[in-house]
Amino acid sequence: MSTNAENRIDPITASVLQRRVDAIAKEMATMLMRSSRSPIFNEIGDLVTVVFDKDGNTLAQAEFAAIIAFGAHPALEYIINYYGDDIHEGDVIVHNDVYHGGNQNADTGIFMPVFSAGQLVGWTAAKGHMADIGGMTAGGYDPNARDIWQEALRIPPVKVAEKGVFRRDVWDFIAANIRFDFVMEDIKSMIGCCTIGARRLGELIERYTLPVYENHMDYILESSARQVRAEVSRWADGHYYGESWMVSDGFDTTKRYKIACDIEIKGDEITFDFSASDDQAPGITNMPPASAKGAVRIAFLMLMASGDINIPTNQGLFEPIRTVFREGSVLNPRFPAATVFGNQMSDEVVECIMTALAGILPDRVSAGWNKYLCTSTNGVDPRTNEEFGTLTVFQRTGPGGVQGTDGWDALGFTGTAGQMRAPDPEMFELTSPHFLEYHEYLPDSAGAGEYRGGMGTRSAWVSYGENQHGVTLGDNVRAEGAVPAQGLFGGMDSGLNDMTVTFPDGTVHQWGSKEIIAMPPGTRVESLLGGGAGYGDAFKRPAEKVLAEVRDGILSAERARSDYGVVLTSDGTAVDTAQTAALRA
Repeated sequence: MSTNAENRIDPITASVLQRRVDAIAKEMATMLMRSSRSPIFNEIGDLVTVVFDKDGNTLAQAEFAAIIAFGAHPALEYIINYYGDDIHEGDVIVHNDVYHGGNQNADTGIFMPVFSAGQLVGWTAAKGHMADIGGMTAGGYDPNARDIWQEALRIPPVKVAEKGVFRRDVWDFIAANIRFDFVMEDIKSMIGCCTIGARRLGELIERYTLPVYENHMDYILESSARQVRAEVSRWADGHYYGESWMVSDGFDTTKRYKIACDIEIKGDEITFDFSASDDQAPGITNMPPASAKGAVRIAFLMLMASGDINIPTNQGLFEPIRTVFREGSVLNPRFPAATVFGNQMSDEVVECIMTALAGILPDRVSAGWNKYLCTSTNGVDPRTNEEFGTLTVFQRTGPGGVQGTDGWDALGFTGTAGQMRAPDPEMFELTSPHFLEYHEYLPDSAGAGEYRGGMGTRSAWVSYGENQHGVTLGDNVRAEGAVPAQGLFGGMDSGLNDMTVTFPDGTVHQWGSKEIIAMPPGTRVESLLGGGAGYGDAFKRPAEKVLAEVRDGILSAERARSDYGVVLTSDGTAVDTAQTAALRA
């Protein structure tokens, strides 16, 4: 029986516990990145680590890839319901199945129950993008896939350790279906970081006692929900509609898919209803509900972060949210549809939410982000004769501008919210058979505005892997007739993306947004990724800021004149104030 002292809430203790749990999640992530083998983990950080309470509510997370982090909760919900009372100290559960709570089959998770004095007190989890998880193509990305079995090995919840006993049969079964040996080493690292997290959480509970810990964590969740509800209640009640379009489904480059959202704000609750979105696609360009819910949470977090409140990322932050995804749509496909591209559709989900709410939250929304585009490459490294798999996520598009500030240059994908890292160029060359010629900001790529969009990037690299193939993952490719993301309140639209492949025989190919190609040794790729859209009238941007960007080489004098109405002196060192004033008038 708990005492009055244990039930009493001390705000200082609550703050200490919240920060300590957050530190546990971050320590888990650090350990995972430093002990893993794949550059997708240790260089890029395409992973998350999470601490949950015993009921599966998120308490803290290290969200390098936010779309995965917000996809961890639905998976654990399913695991808890699946096993019921059959959860024991020493269990280690692996899971990835998108039809049972997963967000992407490649994003495989390890879930570990935490016990204290024989009582279930919480969970630790690690999820990350595996370099391979079975299926018909190494790396898992293949636009030709028609169903989930062609994409990956489906792993519904299964215990690789039970009551502390290692299940060799389960481990060997999973390993037998994965091409790259180092993936299993990454899974070991995930188990290790969850073990450390469970140990730290147990020590914390032992220090403060379980009643004190649970009461204060419940208080933190309730406090977060209370603050969010108070903020949402200030937003104007009503229905608001926004839409976005995905170009190409991997089979038909002319195909367009609408992602539409009807948002209802009523009091302190907000509902995101995507029922008007198009029907599911025949291939990989479908988004599982867990991933779609994660994208909604990313957009909501952006809206909240623009305000004056500071709320830890826990379950309470999303307590007022309701989501609706029509079965049979691109955001909730019927089994056994392929879905591996779903995470990348975060861009469309975020865009239609921002478009819908621009009229009532002009100080919160972002102008259009140029949709992301990167590649997945796999093959054999001739230096070692070993298989490799990597993602070229150093390629970055630009986000949109917001009221009061420019878009962050080369931020990239909404699904990672700027937290997933670009690999070090030298490590990219060391860990995969590529030579990076250059990687830099793309001048004139940002949409003009009083607050311009973030710049995109230009890159070029040569591949010399053997038996290598590459797959593009993204959207807004100019050659496919994509439409730029919209500027807001007079800001100019975003840029578009161009990927040019030059094969060793001199043949040139414009790489599409969701296309797999063979890459013989000597294949060269040139990537031009556009920036984000602008916010506000570009003629209101201070002329001195425009001049500074011309001096820095990221804006041409011609675009300064045409987009911003800023005329420079003949030597380009100063603003011609008279001509600028006349032009802007």
